[in-house]
Amino acid sequence: MYQEQRMSAIVEYLHKHRTITLEEICDMFTVSKDTARRDLVKLEENGKVMRVKGGATLSSSHIINYSERTPTKAKEQIAKEAASFISEGYDVLLDTSSTIALMAKYMDVKHVTVITNSIDNIHFLDQYTACDTFLLPGKFNGKSRNVTGPRTISTLQEYKVDQLFLGTCGVGADGITSPSEEESFLKRQMIQSARQVIMLAEHKKFEREFLHRVCDISDINVLITNKEPEADIKEKIEQNQVQLIVTDFNKGDETR
Repeated sequence: MYQEQRMSAIVEYLHKHRTITLEEICDMFTVSKDTARRDLVKLEENGKVMRVKGGATLSSSHIINYSERTPTKAKEQIAKEAASFISEGYDVLLDTSSTIALMAKYMDVKHVTVITNSIDNIHFLDQYTACDTFLLPGKFNGKSRNVTGPRTISTLQEYKVDQLFLGTCGVGADGITSPSEEESFLKRQMIQSARQVIMLAEHKKFEREFLHRVCDISDINVLITNKEPEADIKEKIEQNQVQLIVTDFNKGDETR
């Protein structure tokens, strides 16, 4: 198979699975690691992938639109666990995330105040008449179905909530990262506006690194995921006394 054919197949695989390792490329095309590495270098030069430790992920310009992401069993389990943290009378801040949006399905009907920048969160929360919901102002982003910008950050500075439920694109031993500069600034302000930070992250988010830094592991209080992270990340979690919750589920439904 020619390099161009392999490269097309790699990109197609990434659109389905989001990440690929050098070993997977070697097995798929019966090539050496050097050949697999050259393919990824070429794809990165073309702006189609971003190389990460041991493989590659889609570049930020090729990440699947928020509206196209589908629920998985992993997301369902994480969302259920996260919803159990909310208590009567809490003031809660919800970030934009397909997993966080699922939380609304599992929230008990109790009186809480919710602040969010996500249109989908607002849609799902509408079923709860006892829930007071506030949508932050800002510029609408159709791709992520949320609002961002200086006005969003300025308004957040006026709040101090009990809990923040935070989504993420990349989690590494060196901290949390995002492909979007706007999103990274917004997430940092969300963290500053919360007494407790609960991050929801599927295991595939580990060892992904993006351009813009959001925060350190030490800025997170609780991390809910579907599978234990790699040793270096777990060590940082333990060093910073972050509560790690690993949900139980039958692995096999992690397509996106």
